[in-house]
Amino acid sequence: MSHDKHYDHEVVKHDPKEGFDPSEPHASRITFFVIISVITLVVTIVALQNYFETVWNSAVTEKVLTVAPPELKDQRALEVWRMTHYEYTTPEKKEVRIPFERARELVLEEAAAGKTFYPAKATAPKKEEPAK
Repeated sequence: MSHDKHYDHEVVKHDPKEGFDPSEPHASRITFFVIISVITLVVTIVALQNYFETVWNSAVTEKVLTVAPPELKDQRALEVWRMTHYEYTTPEKKEVRIPFERARELVLEEAAAGKTFYPAKATAPKKEEPAK
């Protein structure tokens, strides 16, 4: 053992051959460990992904697709009511909203009578001629 004089305590120097393992590592065991680790990692990732997707889809279904917010229910009820009932649209009572089915009947009657919304004559389209 040699001593180093630069320190205030004794420094022990070991033989370099001490503690060295000259045998080869067990490559088959290491390979097996790596393969098992990778398979475990992949299975864990796939399981977590499936779990996340299941929880996410059930949350979306529960919170978005099945239960309509109260405001949306109110809006849809108002729209249905307006499509099926008569009502004044202005406080001065100058404009009236009519039910959709009645409006459809009136438009079809006017179309059958030859009245159109736009003042135009029915014309046949002209045949296109190829450019020369």
